[in-house]
Amino acid sequence: MYTVVGPILTKKGGYAFDIWTPEEGLSCGYAYRRIEDAHYARNAEIRSRKQGRPVPAVTCNTLDEFTSAVAERDATFRALVSNLESKAVETAHLPQRHRRVSIVTAP
Repeated sequence: MYTVVGPILTKKGGYAFDIWTPEEGLSCGYAYRRIEDAHYARNAEIRSRKQGRPVPAVTCNTLDEFTSAVAERDATFRALVSNLESKAVETAHLPQRHRRVSIVTAP
């Protein structure tokens, strides 16, 4: 499925990025002291998400891009899942192959 990797932002006295996947939702990243460490971790995450997956990770450079990408994919994912929910099944009436017709003749 899709993975959306957010930009590096200042959080809790450090630098961090967030990741969103349909399976796990929003995962808040670890806050690094140095911005270089956050860039290294983000690039490693992007590379690891690309390997062996048909759909590469979507990387966002701004918070607005990240918010829009998550909202779009989350809505799409929810629509797909709602189509898979079970619905009430009606009893099916199979057509009869051979019908016996009785002809009654009056004497």
